Order: sequence, then structure tokens, then C-alpha cells
Amino acid sequence: QLKDVNENIALGKQEIRLDLNERAYFLGLDESTVASQVRQGFYGAQAQRLQVGRDELRVWVRYPKSDRTTLGQLENMKIKTAQGVYPLSELADYHMERGPVAINRFNGSREIRVEAETVDPLASVPDILEQVEAEIIPELKAQFAGIRIVYQGQQKYSQEAMGQAGSSYMIAFMVILMLLVLHFRSVPKALIVIMMIPISLLGVAWGHGLHGQPLSMMSLWGAVALTGVIINDAIVFYSKFDRLLIEGWKVPEAVKEAGKIRLRPIILTSITTSVGLFPMLFEKSVQAQFLIPMAISLAYGVFLGTIFILIFFPVLIMLLNDAKVYLSYLWTGVKPTREEVETAVIQNKRKLKFEKNRGRRVTAIEE
Repeated sequence: QLKDVNENIALGKQEIRLDLNERAYFLGLDESTVASQVRQGFYGAQAQRLQVGRDELRVWVRYPKSDRTTLGQLENMKIKTAQGVYPLSELADYHMERGPVAINRFNGSREIRVEAETVDPLASVPDILEQVEAEIIPELKAQFAGIRIVYQGQQKYSQEAMGQAGSSYMIAFMVILMLLVLHFRSVPKALIVIMMIPISLLGVAWGHGLHGQPLSMMSLWGAVALTGVIINDAIVFYSKFDRLLIEGWKVPEAVKEAGKIRLRPIILTSITTSVGLFPMLFEKSVQAQFLIPMAISLAYGVFLGTIFILIFFPVLIMLLNDAKVYLSYLWTGVKPTREEVETAVIQNKRKLKFEKNRGRRVTAIEE
């Protein structure tokens, strides 16, 4: 699934790598101590600084060149310990390997960057990374303790974009909620309309699973468009219900009648939206592949959301009405009718009372 795999670590010259044995650790040595003594012997260490006139003279101490040219001389090098001096060959084993040309760092830590291209430009990057996590990463962590895996490139950009889109979606969600509260003049009404959004998102997950498509950024934008369609259907239903209550219908009959009257417009809206998107779902062209996740979100979300609006939304309206009746009874001690607790009926009574009082004032002025 990947091609052109490369890394930013190039192999350099041959190096000698020392591996301490148990005796070295028993004598209180560690890699840092042994490496320091080897470096001092073969590379040298600054022992003194002398001022000669205006010049500064640095004195370095190391083995003579004749004693630091062969591996045998390295093996016989004396390592100082708290219990005495021991040859390096008795304290460590060594092997030859090529070291890196340069040590790269990322955020202060050593890094090895591995880059690759997908064989298929339309392949799902999350699926490939999931396979890498399952098959490759465990072996690396078992072989190199303490390593940390950080994903960059397309995965990083996707995560950043998803985070930004999620923030934008939450802002849009809050704006929609405020508009609904202003429209219905009731927080409970706005909340049960908003409840249709997460229910419709089940259709988004269902559609992606049915088509074997992973959730992506375009899926999220499709869900944003879906929110508007579902909210519109719920508002149309609820507005008709309120209108019937104002006309004098009882709550149960008003719910049924609103469902009958709005059944055709809601279904037609959903069918035209879903059916219009279905040709894109099965399109094989490269240009359409990027839009398919958005089409899946919108088509299946509208389909499932419509079913919930027509079947379960009336149930939510009745449950909300029961809750209002019960709370009003607890507050006043008098059990009201179902219609008396509905916001539309209450607002209509206030409107009629206001108009009646205004008419009286006008009559009094004329007299």
C-alpha cells in the first residue's frame, strides 16, 4: 500500500559499538563512564590551559598514535574502576556498524523521520496507519524501549482540520440552538428539535459502515449540511402542531394531524435529497471520490433522520407535554389540561388579551 519509503537518517562511517557485560555492571560501571574513558584515551581530553603571551595554549592528553590504531589496542585499553584497572575486553564486547551521518532532533529529542507515498492516491490514510499501528509499531517498541511515535504529514493536517471543523460545528450548533429558542420562545421545544441531530448522525455512521468508507473531513461537512435539513423538517412539523393548537385542536389530535399534513412535504424533501445523491455514491471517477463521504453523510443521515422525525418526534412532543402538565401541577397544585401548558396556546392567549385591552383603550379615547 506504500511506495517510495525513505528516512532522513543516512549511514556514515563504520563505528565500534560497545556492549557492557555483567562484570562491568558488577564493578559499578555504566555506558557513560566507559565511553568517557575510551574517548579520553583515543580522542583526548583537555587537561590544562596555559597563557603564553597573548595566546592561550590548550594541553590535551591522549594515547600516542602508535597505541590507538588497531582494535587489539582498544581491547587491551585499561579501564579504571573502584576495584582497580581492568582491560576493556574483560568488561565489554564490541561490534562494528555504520553510524548516522548526522543526528536529527525534533522538539529536543532525537528523531528518525520515515516518509512514504500511498500507491493508490485515493487510499484511506487512517486505514493504512491502523495497519501500521497493529503490525509495525509493536515490533519497534519491543526492540527500542522508550521510543515515541509522532504522526506528521497528511495525518497531522487531517487531525488539525478535524479539530478546527469540530470547533466550527459547535459554534454553528450553539447558533442554531439560540435561533430555535427565539423562534419557539421555549427552551424545551428547542431542545427536542436539537435531539434530532444526534439521531440523524447515526445514519451517517450507518452509511459509512455500509459502504466501507472511513469517516473523514468531507464526512463531517456532510453532517453539517445534514443538520440544516433535519432541523428544517422538525421545525416544519412543530410549527404545524402549534398552529393546530391555536386553532383549537386537542394535543393528541394536533400531533396526529400535524403528522398527516406534513408527511408528504417531509418525505418528498428526504426522497429528493437522498435519491439525488445516490448516483454519486456509486461513481467511480477520481473527481467524485472526494465527495462520496459527504454524499453518504447527507443521504443516509436524511433518510434515517426522516424516519425518526415521523415516528419518534411525535412521541417526544407528547412526553414533553406530559412533563409540562406534571411540573405545572407540582408548582400550582392544580392539574391543567394538556393544551393550557403549551407555549403556543399561552402566547396566543396573551396576544388576544393584549389586542382586547388595546381595543378598549382606543374605544375609551374615542368616547
